[in-house]
Amino acid sequence: MVRLRRDRYRTFEEFENLAAKRIPSSLFREVSTGKGRGITARRNIEAFDEITFRVRAGVGWPGKRELATTVLGKEISMPVLIGPVGGLRLMHPDGAAGAARAASAAGTICTISTTCGHSPDEVADASAGPLWQQIYMLHGRDGAQKLIDAAQRRGFHALVLTVDPTAPQINTVLRITPKNIIQYGPELVRRPKWLAGFIKDGFQFASVNQMIEKQTLIPTPLQVTWEDFAWIRTIWNGPLVAKGILRPEDARRAVDAGADAIVVSNHGGMVLDGLPPTIRCLPSIIDEIGGEVEVLLDGGVRQGVDIVKAIALGARAVLIGRPYIMGLCADGTRGVSAVLESLRTEIDQALVTLGSRSIHDLDPTYVDVPSTWATPARLT
Repeated sequence: MVRLRRDRYRTFEEFENLAAKRIPSSLFREVSTGKGRGITARRNIEAFDEITFRVRAGVGWPGKRELATTVLGKEISMPVLIGPVGGLRLMHPDGAAGAARAASAAGTICTISTTCGHSPDEVADASAGPLWQQIYMLHGRDGAQKLIDAAQRRGFHALVLTVDPTAPQINTVLRITPKNIIQYGPELVRRPKWLAGFIKDGFQFASVNQMIEKQTLIPTPLQVTWEDFAWIRTIWNGPLVAKGILRPEDARRAVDAGADAIVVSNHGGMVLDGLPPTIRCLPSIIDEIGGEVEVLLDGGVRQGVDIVKAIALGARAVLIGRPYIMGLCADGTRGVSAVLESLRTEIDQALVTLGSRSIHDLDPTYVDVPSTWATPARLT
């Protein structure tokens, strides 16, 4: 197995190639492509490519750059958070606990999914850093309350409420169960190290969080409604984050409902093909609610320059998904750490070339966007 060093710079493509060599091919297809024909997943990336930089000449090398920022009052070392992803334990036994450990070491926040495969206790035991818990209404309010109570008991900093109509999608292709494991035998034997880890981890077939997985799933998973949002506010003492916002009017509704932050997200194209790229939605949302609550973004982030572009257009920080998934698949906790350090290097190098001393200096004057995009008036 490849042992990735945190101090060696690698590109996303390198991490992706390493992941493809370690995990079963069906699982790799599941985590590397999007829903349907993958149009949304692809356009998330292409939209970042449409943005170009406007470099400031004659400013010299700005010395040490400031990458640190705060998100909901927590200081983090760079504007990159670990986003919630289901089925992480199927990708590598380290799973969400390993991702949280790597995030803590990097000085940032880890968000764990309702369907990550580890309980809040297991993740909290692995991490000394701030943690966020993502919530689906998979088991109605009763199930949500148990998960929220556990997160509150273990000192999680924030809840991330997925407010768009989204059911968990991980493990829809590689449906390994004790009954059909022989069906996948040919591809599993080609990945003996993955299989050995899977066996050693106790055949963790379920992807749903251990806190609630033994309860009966409702036939159609309920989504968090604005009424649920208000209810959760009465039982949760910390910040609330609304995830899955793509329209300015929904961003306004989230703020009016009491959200402390929102995440502009289309779930990386893993749910519905044909959704707009998140970075393209960002300017109009910033124009609607920028300055009232913190705005985060996920989807399509593959390199440090993407993060710099998102910050310039008004995002406080980004959440990453596929980059750290590939690192996790390649080498567990070490792989996630290597991804985070590579992104840190790329952000720093971008600031040097732009002539900026701090990510806090970034604004829309550092970028050019297509004329069909709306530039946030608040920042021009």
